[in-house]
Amino acid sequence: MFSTNILVPEDDFQIVEGVPQTISKVADSGKTITSYFCSECGTTLFRGTESFPGMKIIKAGVLDGPVALQEASPAVELFVTRRPDWVVPFTGAGQKEVM
Repeated sequence: MFSTNILVPEDDFQIVEGVPQTISKVADSGKTITSYFCSECGTTLFRGTESFPGMKIIKAGVLDGPVALQEASPAVELFVTRRPDWVVPFTGAGQKEVM
């Protein structure tokens, strides 16, 4: 369906505990995307992709506390052609069909 993600520069990104497992695939755009997930429960934690070099794409739902969500505002929406009719576009956010 859809998810809320926060892009963080790799230099500002740190894993404080554990070692995530990975799986990579080629996305619809033809670029590789790597998902990093918890080896115990399988929850996707973050992703890396050629589309956003030097950035980590963190799944907002895995953050401890609301501070990161309060400080972040949507800058871009991806795959907008797949957006359900009941989800409205974010005002001021860029609109992209692919990653």
